Amino acid sequence: MGRSLVLGIGTALAASAGLAAEATYVTGPVAKPVYTLVPVAERLTVGDVFANAAPEMKLVMALLIIGTVAAVAVWALSLGKVGKADAKGLATALGRLRIVRSAGVPLGSLGAAYVLFSSFLAISNVRPAPSLSVVAPGVAEGALAIMLGLLATTVAVICERHLEGRIRRAAA
Repeated sequence: MGRSLVLGIGTALAASAGLAAEATYVTGPVAKPVYTLVPVAERLTVGDVFANAAPEMKLVMALLIIGTVAAVAVWALSLGKVGKADAKGLATALGRLRIVRSAGVPLGSLGAAYVLFSSFLAISNVRPAPSLSVVAPGVAEGALAIMLGLLATTVAVICERHLEGRIRRAAA
């Protein structure tokens, strides 16, 4: 029974795919769209995405940028402590790098989810449905938040691993 059901479903899917391939449009052939490039003065840039972001998203993005710069600063300031065997200072530095490492991606993802959620709410309240060019800046804002989260985490991981390696070499 199970085998015949699977064969029946497979046959039905194959038949419907064949019918769909033979289908013709009632309105006639569909013309291929013509795409034009947006003039340079009107193009969306990373700075525009940040400048036009909601205040709460600007805060999230600023925190991620600050976290990235702070990770590099903590790493750079901690390199001198390796030779001095400042265990407390190095533990503090590693702890701060771990905070940035573990918070970057979730904060960026939370920001992206917020932007996408609010964008979809706005889209659902507009008739007729807006085109992709209207929705694209919101999607770009969410992608920028995720990218900044990944950047902060990656920089913190690299700094942390390098500092740990220096500590191990100094202890050996």
